[in-house]
Amino acid sequence: MDRSRLIQRLEERFRRITHLLYDTSVAPEDLDREIEPFLADDVRFTDPWQGEAGREKYRLGAAGFHAMFRFRFELYQLHVDLDEDGRRGRALADGVMHLQPVRFLPSYPLRTILAYELEVTDPDAPGGPRFLIHDHEEMWSLADMIEAVPGLGWFYGRVFRPAFSRGFLAASKLSLRFAR
Repeated sequence: MDRSRLIQRLEERFRRITHLLYDTSVAPEDLDREIEPFLADDVRFTDPWQGEAGREKYRLGAAGFHAMFRFRFELYQLHVDLDEDGRRGRALADGVMHLQPVRFLPSYPLRTILAYELEVTDPDAPGGPRFLIHDHEEMWSLADMIEAVPGLGWFYGRVFRPAFSRGFLAASKLSLRFAR
């Protein structure tokens, strides 16, 4: 399979994997059945709060997350980049995770970037390229989290951030003066 076609097919797969992992309308058993073949034995998941490695821990965490919370992922863009020989690469997904921790409360948006490190094991497999995910990192905006907290969000956005910006710019001006 030519390189551009392989990347296109991998991007299709990662769109599906991202939907499975980040939409609680997907049943945990369907999630597990569809993602399990793509997990390396040493797969590692990290986010700002946690990090753990191993296929069974990943599967448990993914299913448990679906059972604990309600959320969906609004995907804005997704791209796969492969190394020279097309055997290893990275998929990046950019979007917004809409979290709804409690059913009767509105959801809040959390800007999120997902990074998957992958190894292509069979680019020409029937049904699409075969690959293994070795690393899955979830990165989200701390500012979004703080701004979602009633009261604290107002203080953070209206007081702290502007004051910190002024202090940073003053320190920048001072450092430029002494750098010459």
